[in-house]
Amino acid sequence: MFDLMSCGFVHNETTFQQIIDGVGGTPCFPGCITLNGALQNTPQYFASQFASLYAWRSIGNSAYNAGQVLLRHAMSHGVQFDLNYTYSHSLDMGSDAERIGDLGGPGDQIYNAWNPRLQRATSTFDTTHQINSNWVYEFPFGRGKAFGASAGHLANAVLGGWDLSGVLRWTSGFPVSVGNGAAWATNWDLSGFATQIGPNPATGTTVVNGQPNLFKDPTTAINSYRQDFPGEVGGRNTLRGPGYFDTDMGLHKTFNITEAQHLQFRWEAYNVFNNVRFDALTANTGVDQVSSFGNFTKTLTIYRRMEFAVRYTF
Repeated sequence: MFDLMSCGFVHNETTFQQIIDGVGGTPCFPGCITLNGALQNTPQYFASQFASLYAWRSIGNSAYNAGQVLLRHAMSHGVQFDLNYTYSHSLDMGSDAERIGDLGGPGDQIYNAWNPRLQRATSTFDTTHQINSNWVYEFPFGRGKAFGASAGHLANAVLGGWDLSGVLRWTSGFPVSVGNGAAWATNWDLSGFATQIGPNPATGTTVVNGQPNLFKDPTTAINSYRQDFPGEVGGRNTLRGPGYFDTDMGLHKTFNITEAQHLQFRWEAYNVFNNVRFDALTANTGVDQVSSFGNFTKTLTIYRRMEFAVRYTF
């Protein structure tokens, strides 16, 4: 047992306890004794029904502080826009991100129930800087506009009734953690985060061996971490991955048929500049993933899409 604990189950101490406790249908490896010529499992440390015990408790706490600046221009001379900037920081013991799928996310469960505050750190959804904007711009051509106010029917049909609208969102980097890999030092069911032993590695989006990677230098980055020892939960959300950037725009042309009837042609594009931002939550960040450490597997953004539509209002 000593050899197994010091070699075979290093960083997997809770797995070792689970095995010698006779859980999982293998009670005779390695915790076996021979009584009256028959193999029997050792006396259990814990009742078998508590080998894995999930619970909900209202012990969590969080703090959020932010400041916001808003610039708003009501519709005047064909121009309307909103522009806002938010600076914020959120702390908690466990959270998730809004950008995850139904079954995704880092799953911030408590790894050490005896000391939950070990995981108090930046929230998974935290965004330090965020800029949002929306706008509408009516082109100053055609009847009633600055240019071509007295245009004829044909000229007004070609030049008048155009407008451009859009929305924009930009954020600084999203939090990400380095995982403990396939090791269960503190919690038999949840492996936890890796323990940092070196400086924070530089992050961003770098192509390494033909693959987009979270780290500027994956080899140096992985050497800044080790797997946990019993009681440790590692460092949560100590790094920042890529943020988000997206611009959607629409170009519209309106024909006024009568005072109450209008026909509008719409050309709308999503992610109009075809920007690519990778999702840090999908990067390979387990310390046992040496050959692919830091590789991204999915993007936050979707490729540019366009749609055309006709709208009749009466």
